[in-house]
Amino acid sequence: MVHAVETASHRWPSKTAAKADFKRIKDTLAVGDRVVDPIDDSKLREILERHPDYTEKVGDGIAYFFVDLTSRGDKWNVRREAKGIWIHRTDGSDVDFSYVTCVDGHSPRSDAKEALREAVEDRRLAYRASRFSGAGPVYSDLGGAPISEPHDASVVYLDPTWEQLTFRFAESEGGWASVLVHGGGAGVQIGSSLLDPRVAKRWVEFYETYAKPALALPGEAARRKRSDETAWIP
Repeated sequence: MVHAVETASHRWPSKTAAKADFKRIKDTLAVGDRVVDPIDDSKLREILERHPDYTEKVGDGIAYFFVDLTSRGDKWNVRREAKGIWIHRTDGSDVDFSYVTCVDGHSPRSDAKEALREAVEDRRLAYRASRFSGAGPVYSDLGGAPISEPHDASVVYLDPTWEQLTFRFAESEGGWASVLVHGGGAGVQIGSSLLDPRVAKRWVEFYETYAKPALALPGEAARRKRSDETAWIP
């Protein structure tokens, strides 16, 4: 069965497609080059959340991504010329990470975010539909450009951002690992969903109290600078 890979701002129809996209980022850059395209940077930041060692990889924070030789991190098990994507942290240190591990794997953080997103999907779609229910044109709340059709619109969140909204809810529950989820399988939907209906109820109430949805073109949404998830307090 083919499983789509989805993050807050990006979606790939399969794991194979996601890996090919990240390989493209790596292969189009030379050793030492930074990832400067804002959409590619956004993809890397969001897929990294699926890494099982996310906290360790991020450290004090991500300054930027760049391409370097994989042998810098593993001198014995890789080809001398093999390239990989690396993180340059805000403290000046570097660390490599495997986008394959991110695509294939999950972390409590990524599973919880996926489940929280799924739990309010009906509200997201209802909001988008409501914006197109009138007779007048619909404009992006980020750049002001007209949006022709609902399927051309991405729902984004403004003050708090999605990162801030989900972080503070998870914090109120005791952390990402406390937002218990179950994954796809026999008799269960593909992806992650909230396991405890009481948590789901609290999340929906939190969302309805604080979420400020808006519409943007997909490219605008992907280019948004990633927010500091701790910068907003309910």
